[in-house]
Amino acid sequence: MKAFELLAYMFEHLEAGSIVGLTTAGNLPLMLSKDTDYEITVYVCNKENVKKIHITFDKPTIHRAVLKILQDISEYLGENIEELNITNEIKFEECLPKRQEKKTTPQRKKPAIDLKLLMEEMRKLPPQYDLIPLFTDNGKLIALVLENLSVISFDKVIKTVSRVSNGNISQIDIDPTTLLYVLSTLKFDLQKGNPFSSYDKYTFFTALYIDMNNIGEGEFLNRKMYKKQGKFYAVTPKGPIRPIPLEFLDLNKEVRKGLNVGYFVHDGERFIKLNSIDLLEYHEKNIFSINAYLFSSFVVTQKDFTVDYQAFDKLLSNFVNTVISKGVGARYVKDVFELENLIYDIQLVRSLSGNIITIVDPISFWYYKSRGEEVRICDSCEVKDKVNLWNRIIKNFYREFLL
Repeated sequence: MKAFELLAYMFEHLEAGSIVGLTTAGNLPLMLSKDTDYEITVYVCNKENVKKIHITFDKPTIHRAVLKILQDISEYLGENIEELNITNEIKFEECLPKRQEKKTTPQRKKPAIDLKLLMEEMRKLPPQYDLIPLFTDNGKLIALVLENLSVISFDKVIKTVSRVSNGNISQIDIDPTTLLYVLSTLKFDLQKGNPFSSYDKYTFFTALYIDMNNIGEGEFLNRKMYKKQGKFYAVTPKGPIRPIPLEFLDLNKEVRKGLNVGYFVHDGERFIKLNSIDLLEYHEKNIFSINAYLFSSFVVTQKDFTVDYQAFDKLLSNFVNTVISKGVGARYVKDVFELENLIYDIQLVRSLSGNIITIVDPISFWYYKSRGEEVRICDSCEVKDKVNLWNRIIKNFYREFLL
């Protein structure tokens, strides 16, 4: 088959995770892997060597990407590749020995991070901390501590966000936008949960969802609730996004078809919605923008207080194409795509340089914002140890999480 036409079809129609064997007209083997919806890797075997050719693209640049990868293959093989054929066998045996040669110099392994020990340090409460009540279980309050993002059991029942200082409890006034930023950084990894906001069997997190319909009834802590079907969205640190159907329990019978941000608890078996906001309504009222929510959620991909700009930009494109372009929120597409202007309006962003977005972590953000001070990374305040622990624990933890 014509090489360009075959590759163009595969770029566009193969499902992410697919692997296809190909051969050139001269019977040289190739292996094509569609890593994500917009990433292709081709492995070419030639003269006992395997060359890896990787390309990233989007819908408008598919054909440009096909031409580029064909050019790279042709340059490596030293011949113009005009035809490619699909094969059921990928014979790379001649290339494997050289490819699998081990270095004789021993490599020193980095010591493994003991997540359990780090979390024990993280959960130690500072002298003063702020609490968000979540729900009660057997007469005890389950609450979120904003100074270390940990869920704890609290002996006294409070109804509003409160500050605990030397055993004294006082209600505090909060800026709702500041709180939304912090809560939006608490995500749920589909395999591992959340390292911070877990207590006993409970894990608290936020997630974007569309309420689809009621499918029955359920119960949580002796309270009857409605069982619903929702459309959620799973994301990886590189920016791909996929819809995922999940059932959850909800006290509210109303089916809200809009784009919602839910505050959920997972009890080891089920998802329970505690509360929610209409993200499009908050965006419209300039309380909390779509981009602010997406970026706050994507902060879990950070490394040493930086987020990859290209990965976040890819998330925005995928979010538009997958979630809002043809359905709910379609009129906000232009808002989301104006990233260059909006990135500086996102309060967790400190600066943008090249492909690196420098951020303020949610613990420092809450600490300074709740005190009316200039926001910065806390390197000398009383929660500086929690900030360092947050950076160490969250780095490389999330592989695929609910947006």
